[in-house]
Amino acid sequence: MIRHTVMDGKKSLWMCIPFIALSFSIPAVAALPEPGAYCASQNTRLSIAGEITASLDLTMRSRTAQINKNSTTAIRDLASAATILHLVASHGAVARTTLLIDAIIQAKAGEDYARMLATWFPLLHASLQTLPDDATVKAAGDLINRAEDFMQGDSEGDPLDLLTQARHMLACDNLDIPLQKAIQAQNNLIKQFGQNTKSKAYDALLDALHSTLNYTLGGSDGSIESIE
Repeated sequence: MIRHTVMDGKKSLWMCIPFIALSFSIPAVAALPEPGAYCASQNTRLSIAGEITASLDLTMRSRTAQINKNSTTAIRDLASAATILHLVASHGAVARTTLLIDAIIQAKAGEDYARMLATWFPLLHASLQTLPDDATVKAAGDLINRAEDFMQGDSEGDPLDLLTQARHMLACDNLDIPLQKAIQAQNNLIKQFGQNTKSKAYDALLDALHSTLNYTLGGSDGSIESIE
């Protein structure tokens, strides 16, 4: 009886070995990169911090000029601060690529797919080639290729949604969100600017600039991976 039990146990063990070996031979599926976490290196962020600080300084000069009833100087300094912020938003190869994606999405309003494929996508692919050969860029490239397939009629779906996903894949939310808030607040302030504009009208812009500067100086580094 004992002999049969031992033999049965050995037989069961040998039967399990192929399944154990198979489980070790199957490669693990790599997790997809997290969208909105493709953030620049510390050196790049510090360079951006310098530009944000310059914009913040001009914004404060504008507010002081407005308090002193010097609207001409106030609007001039505010416009200069806005120029710097737009330069920050286009800083580097990744920003250039995401801006091209934005342009393609906006082009849909006045162009058909054939024209978009002929004029915009070659530029986008050329820009992608300048980015690091890493998992995030590859994931964004796959989404862009699928968008092209949809536009060519090879499959069905929403190419603009895929382009939006690709853009977010290459984004750094910790920087982009407060930076876009600053740009929007600045645009709103310029639109409503007048002799009676109060200093409190600058608050939304200043808050967004402070948040952006806080991240670039390392106050809230939530990046998943860093790029040069």
